[in-house]
Amino acid sequence: MQQLTSKVFINTQVKGCNFGFVTTSDGVVMIDSPHKPSDAMRLKAEIAKYGQLRYIINTEPHGDHWTGNAYFDVPVIAHEGVRTRILNTDMSQHLARVAAFGPDEPRLLEGYTPNLPVLTFQEGLTLRVGDHTFQMIHMPGHTLYQAAILIKEEGVVFTSDNIFYKVQTFIQEANPDQWLAALESLRRLDEGIFVPGHGAVCDQGYLDEQGEYILEWKAYVQKAIDQGMAKEDAVETLTAMTDRYPMDVGLEGQAPRVMRMNVANLYDYLTGAGMHRRD
Repeated sequence: MQQLTSKVFINTQVKGCNFGFVTTSDGVVMIDSPHKPSDAMRLKAEIAKYGQLRYIINTEPHGDHWTGNAYFDVPVIAHEGVRTRILNTDMSQHLARVAAFGPDEPRLLEGYTPNLPVLTFQEGLTLRVGDHTFQMIHMPGHTLYQAAILIKEEGVVFTSDNIFYKVQTFIQEANPDQWLAALESLRRLDEGIFVPGHGAVCDQGYLDEQGEYILEWKAYVQKAIDQGMAKEDAVETLTAMTDRYPMDVGLEGQAPRVMRMNVANLYDYLTGAGMHRRD
């Protein structure tokens, strides 16, 4: 774990999302959980050195943010949509994928039951634990159910996947215009240390680059639509963004798949089809 402030510890170097924990005068609060069960067990041992874990806060509905919840017997807090998405997950398919992450994972997944959010919110929620305040703010963009987590006393924000710092951005189910609005909301915060969903710690200075990349993606797919390219052809041929950034830790070699997912989603968004149907 990297010690970010005197009370905030994070990990940005393993497969899955960035996660961390905050030590308070009344126990520990964890932000997101590891994708790999073996990483969750190592995190559990690390947290035990600092006190009793009180809560987990999940920032979004993708499995790399909540799979590790199951290895901690504490209440989980998240947007209501995160709970719904976990409940609707094909768990056998999800666990088969996670089991392939390494030789230790299948054993740790035996009898797996997800630890669902039991405290949920729509627009926001404030949690006070000991001498720390955790402000959860709904900021849709990367998904409809993103939340930024502000740790007021530490000047730190867990931005979730609305920021991918210097690594390839996943736009596979994003609403790009909501995402751009979320970046503007992050710009207005007083807290200056950003823990992104993926990539290294950054600050508000990266918001322009993240926003410009989303706009470039939109323009790239819009150009193909304007030229009359069918969705299937766009998905297979639009590869120019592949080398702009590296893939995050543990995702090496997956850039072509991510490009196809990004193109498919943006094509639907820009044409009002699929999950973005406007009628």
